[in-house]
Amino acid sequence: MKKIGFIVYDGFAIWQVGLLQMFLKQDGYEIETISINGGLISTDGGLQVNSDPLAEKDPKSYDLLLMAGGEINEKLLENNMITNFLQSYEGLIAASCASSLLVGAAGLLDCEYTAMPHLNAIYTEFYADGDYVDKDICVADRVITSRGHAHYDFMIAVLEKLGITKNDPKLYKLALKLSKNQ
Repeated sequence: MKKIGFIVYDGFAIWQVGLLQMFLKQDGYEIETISINGGLISTDGGLQVNSDPLAEKDPKSYDLLLMAGGEINEKLLENNMITNFLQSYEGLIAASCASSLLVGAAGLLDCEYTAMPHLNAIYTEFYADGDYVDKDICVADRVITSRGHAHYDFMIAVLEKLGITKNDPKLYKLALKLSKNQ
């Protein structure tokens, strides 16, 4: 079975990845929601999701690590458990908006990346290894980053990188229609 590790933290923006998760599930991916300590984690809108503890998971068991943006703080960026987990993983990481900071904190942004400009300006030390690009989406060999408002582009980039759009060319039109709610 194909597996995704969906890393969450208090205040994560589930809306940035919700539609993407639906398409991944429809393609046969199992999505495991994981957080530092496990248990209930609140989204930026107050919805709570249940998660498994990071320590109980093997990063090498996943085909993709997915992270939504949200309310990132210094304590989260300095958490060795997340850093070690990301560093032990060898596959594709898809980090929307502020979650790119977690990838940078782990020293894995040695490529072009994007984020909201204010995040890049405030957290320069966490982005030191990468090359900031002032655009909505960046796709590198191993890391996909985006600005939060570019959730459609982020979704399509992930689906393309995983080869899902190749199997279903109609997916582009359906995804655009659903993302615009038309």
